[in-house]
Amino acid sequence: MSPILKQLFVAASPQLAAISAGGLIGFPSVLLQQFKSNESSIHVDVHSASWIASIHGLAGIPSLFIPYIMQHRGRKFGFHTCCLLVILGWTIIYFARTAATIIVGESFQGLGAKSLLVVSYLTISEMVHPKYRNILMLFYSINQTLGVTLVHALGRFLHWKMISAIMMVPVVVAFLLSCTWPESPAWLALKGRLEECKKSFLWLRGTDDDAISEMNEILNSYTSHVKEKPKKFKEVAREFWTSITSKDFYLPSLYMFVLLSVYYCSGNLVFLVYAMNMIENVTKDENSAFIGMIVMDCVTLLGNSVAYVFFKRYNNKPILLCSGIGSAVFLLASSIVSYLQYLEVVREDSLLCLYFLVGFMIASSLGIYTTPYVMSAEIIPVRYRGIGGSLMVIIICASYSFTLKIAPYLVLYLKLYGTFLLYTLMLSLCLFWVWWYVPETKNKTLQCIEGSYVKRVPVIEPASQLPNLNVRLVLIEKPQDSNEVVHTIVPNEVIENLLEHKESIT
Repeated sequence: MSPILKQLFVAASPQLAAISAGGLIGFPSVLLQQFKSNESSIHVDVHSASWIASIHGLAGIPSLFIPYIMQHRGRKFGFHTCCLLVILGWTIIYFARTAATIIVGESFQGLGAKSLLVVSYLTISEMVHPKYRNILMLFYSINQTLGVTLVHALGRFLHWKMISAIMMVPVVVAFLLSCTWPESPAWLALKGRLEECKKSFLWLRGTDDDAISEMNEILNSYTSHVKEKPKKFKEVAREFWTSITSKDFYLPSLYMFVLLSVYYCSGNLVFLVYAMNMIENVTKDENSAFIGMIVMDCVTLLGNSVAYVFFKRYNNKPILLCSGIGSAVFLLASSIVSYLQYLEVVREDSLLCLYFLVGFMIASSLGIYTTPYVMSAEIIPVRYRGIGGSLMVIIICASYSFTLKIAPYLVLYLKLYGTFLLYTLMLSLCLFWVWWYVPETKNKTLQCIEGSYVKRVPVIEPASQLPNLNVRLVLIEKPQDSNEVVHTIVPNEVIENLLEHKESIT
């Protein structure tokens, strides 16, 4: 099997799990719609309905420990934990007979799914070639959107119990496939397991010059940070404080917060979960609202698929900025039309606002749905991915719950046009920060990305981006009592000549 097929095999598990993760995002709208029926054995009040819609975010907060545990036990362990929690959640919902039991099942889903996204992105970023990394992360978003669309469509024809059984299948298959993975080479190097790191890396990436060069870079970058595990609480606390006050932690953490805010502060999640209600508020017709919801899901899925072309040809930041600017323009237009409807200048049942909302979903699906998560996963340094991944989970869960909980109150007090305008302003501020400060990450190794905001290790581009020189990157010296690593570029002929004479090369 060729290296690219092996990398695709590893990435297949997160892609399958993403379908189930997307399904649980769209599942609450199906539950609430079917519980309205007189034939349903479960009926909910407004209080229970609000918990069914938003519990995923709050329940996901304790999963902040999963990335931290993953940093100590390995990427496979973290992925397995997330999958098992999602499977348990779907199982509880399938056998549920009360609204309270459904909320318990959704709690397990949220606990697993919120870390699943983080664990999957971090795993793909470490185990896949930089050239394919962005595309495979994009497919995670596509499959997640596919899960949302499937659940919304099936909810019109199948009972919610049958839907829960169907959505359990992809994550079960993902778990079984992941049992055959190798461990992440970067994590193995970070733990000082150098021989296992080399074996895993060569299995995943092959033995060409570019792969060998990157493997040397991984070994050189992370082995200098291998330390004995502190045994005393004071040492643990001191190490933790040193980590969170280090520039190469708090700076990418700030970037990560702003990137994720591009998605959540633009109202995209609100449109996914409350799509039926918001469209019905605009069109004043339930059938039109259902058709509009399916159209918006399909448009989002199509937009994520078309985004593949842009990700292949352009860098991450331009894609995110263009997608964000387009989204802001359509949001502003929706706000204006909604305000004109409020003033009765435009008819109350006009579909003009719906058209602008569809345009907003198209623009967002071309970049905002994926790029913030991709760049967030890439800019976290490998040695801080335990606490960094936990922070990412906290941001995602808090943003998820906050935006969904506050959305009905925004519409109540600011009206629909005020809510759209607020989303436009917040999105614009986040985009400006990204444009001015956040570094580009596409086609760069994780070491190159880290070097762009912390001058700890020289930034050396992969061999594929250097001129056509027959050279390799070699670690020739590590000064004592220093964190600096000295590299040099050595011609391949020199290395081969030394190997023939059995010289020792690090």
